Amino acid sequence: MTEWNQYKGDSHNSGLRRDLEGPIRVGEAWTTDLAGAVGSPVLDRDTVYVGTTRGNCYAFEAETGRRRWTVETAAATDATPVRTRERLFLGAGDGTVYALDPATGEEQWHAELPGSLESALALSAGRLYAGHSAGLSALEAETGTQLWNHETESAVVGAPAIADGREGEQRRSALDWGQEETLESLEPSTLDADRRPDPEHRWGATQERVFAGTADGTVLALEAETGEECWTAPVGGTVAAGPTIADGRIYVGDDGGTMVALDAGTGESWFTYEIQAGFTTSATVLAAAETTFIGADDGYLHVTDTTVGRRKLRGWLFSRKGVELDGPIRTCPVVAGDVLCVGDATGSLYGVAVDDPEPLWRFAAEDAISGTPAIAAERLYVGSDGGQLYCLEWDAEEQLH
Repeated sequence: MTEWNQYKGDSHNSGLRRDLEGPIRVGEAWTTDLAGAVGSPVLDRDTVYVGTTRGNCYAFEAETGRRRWTVETAAATDATPVRTRERLFLGAGDGTVYALDPATGEEQWHAELPGSLESALALSAGRLYAGHSAGLSALEAETGTQLWNHETESAVVGAPAIADGREGEQRRSALDWGQEETLESLEPSTLDADRRPDPEHRWGATQERVFAGTADGTVLALEAETGEECWTAPVGGTVAAGPTIADGRIYVGDDGGTMVALDAGTGESWFTYEIQAGFTTSATVLAAAETTFIGADDGYLHVTDTTVGRRKLRGWLFSRKGVELDGPIRTCPVVAGDVLCVGDATGSLYGVAVDDPEPLWRFAAEDAISGTPAIAAERLYVGSDGGQLYCLEWDAEEQLH
């Protein structure tokens, strides 16, 4: 199995494959035409799976692009599916979730959500999470049985993110339940005194939680096993593409131009970064490099630090927003090795060096890039509004010479 089996590669929505050699340049391996705008693909060892706005789900041979099977539904299926060893989970816009045989596309079970599907599916610890117009639901992955449903005042939008409670072990924060650190040892620049989480609300190291955003600008944290609310936090507008979990924090951008970093244990704010435009993607965080990337409709890939949300790039006189692209950002940033890949509304897909954020290459698709890329070893898969699924490739050994 590849590690890119769900939206942005994992249940944290991290968008990272730092273990791979990233593309310094790319070439087109194959392209295939589909019916409808293409969603974000997922992968296994030898197959690419993707849905479209026309309601079709496709499986393609990853190496050649040869079609293995097609499943047709009555509603859009461009929400990112989830692949496990036994099943492919597919969500349709009418609120139906399907479990398919990944080898044949045959249905194993289906389940009806309380509302229309509004987000990519997410999977962790045998539970499948789906955000919809009435809230957030958890299904048993084996059978499709609804485990719980948490109602919200507005639709849950963007992919949910799931954490097991150990994500903050490398950061000195109130999440460090299993370490000898104390709140008094926290650096003032990292966590202001008036925002220090209450020790009574520490997040246990084995406690699993699911985080989601809503259309009315709320971030919520729920107990993954029960759906019970742990905390909620307001943001400025509709959450874009869902939360990202990194190093004990939850990063969320909204269409009002606000990105916030919240303590995963308490929901307390660490920082706020604001722009005049609206954010269009989730954040992708390189915790070790203390760098956050997030796209916006002003055509910039914004680059900030992870401590106080300050711009990281410097110009001659002033700090720079980030990396300017050809148009509004359409895909969530994903990282292969030391190269970030991101697409925009003009149909351009870029490779950007993460250490010194500047474009390395640009690939021109026929239409606007519509789905977040899926990354494998020396391969990248991405769709367009015009119904094309592209496979781009590179030679890691050749790049080293």
